[in-house]
Amino acid sequence: MTVPSSKLDSKLLGDTAWNYGAFAVMAATGVILNFFIAIRFGIETLGVFNQIYAVYIVAAEHADDQASGRAIGRAAVLLAFAIGLGVALAVYLASGWIGHIADSPPVGLGIELAAPGLLFFSVNKVLMGILNGDRRMKAFALAQIGRVLAILAFALIIAFESWPGYLLGVVFTAAEVVLLPVLLALVKPWRRDAGGETAGAAGIWRRKHLDFGIKALPNGFLAESYVRVDVLMLMVFVGDAAVGVYSFAAMFVEGLYQVPVVLRTVINPVLVRLVDAGEKIELARFGRKIMAMSLGMFAAAAGLVMVIFPYLEPFFPDGLVSGAYPILVTICMGLAVYAAFVPLDFILMQAGLPGWQSGLMTLNICLNAALNLALIPIYGISGAAMATATAFALSTVTLNILVWRRLGLKGGLLFAGTRVAPFDA
Repeated sequence: MTVPSSKLDSKLLGDTAWNYGAFAVMAATGVILNFFIAIRFGIETLGVFNQIYAVYIVAAEHADDQASGRAIGRAAVLLAFAIGLGVALAVYLASGWIGHIADSPPVGLGIELAAPGLLFFSVNKVLMGILNGDRRMKAFALAQIGRVLAILAFALIIAFESWPGYLLGVVFTAAEVVLLPVLLALVKPWRRDAGGETAGAAGIWRRKHLDFGIKALPNGFLAESYVRVDVLMLMVFVGDAAVGVYSFAAMFVEGLYQVPVVLRTVINPVLVRLVDAGEKIELARFGRKIMAMSLGMFAAAAGLVMVIFPYLEPFFPDGLVSGAYPILVTICMGLAVYAAFVPLDFILMQAGLPGWQSGLMTLNICLNAALNLALIPIYGISGAAMATATAFALSTVTLNILVWRRLGLKGGLLFAGTRVAPFDA
């Protein structure tokens, strides 16, 4: 197997450009969607929508050769369908209870409509993971664009028909249904190689997926909720209008968070090969270049948002922008620390240590939840912002400690030098 160089080659740069282009479309779509909901339905419905979205997201690699890649893909799709069906059913049955906990019946009704989408989302995520693993990043980017444009289109239909705000929950299900046939056509997981595939080979891959997946499951579940812990906990302590103000700022935070996440998506296939080959010096050099790139991109994007945000005041209901701006500034202070490390924060997973990766994410989530639980009752939405910012900063410490201890990169991702120990799996 050829080990990639730490040099940022033309394909990596091209893939990055395509996926940042997709991110730009996704960010613009998200802004338009939230703006439209706030103006058309009001701050309370914006809060309802973002609570539905937070619950939906929370509830909701990779071969070197085509033959094994297809075997892995088929096994993963089948397992994703089975697991997605169970999760979708569980969320659907729990939707009324969630609405009761949030003290908002529209939230429960919206989650009920979004729940079936979890089945399709789980399959689509696997199919997009295959595109990512094959470094078909142009197709990956176009699929991302297709998903958000479908969400926006269905939301606009609901608004123009003057249907109740809770029906916005159905946009997530509809978008995944539309995306599924496109991804199936791109990946073709049913296609077999000329030599065929034995039932035994398929069974081996299913067992491998289950073994790895069970260990990685907490990370996959919690990683999606990490930047939404604050919104989820605010559901319990404050009303829909306050969540609406907070979620307006959180929308920009999530957009800024995606700046390093897009880079993580692009470099994951390269990172896997570097880790698998045991090239720790090369890995450390590559990691530092990616961290510098991520921090620079985040700083530019965050600076632009900070300048533009106050000028949105005349376009929205009174108090929305002025109330959200301090929240945005507070969270971004913590996210600025974390942004450099986000592209590499799945490195333990890539090193074949899914259990440790899940343990790391569990620790980070617990710290985030504990901070929110301590500060929200006292300071309300400002407390949630302070808690989230602190959690982001602390996550850089926990990540570097585990990378140092488990991967032998002395000094962690930031200070790793040439004196490194073998991987300890």
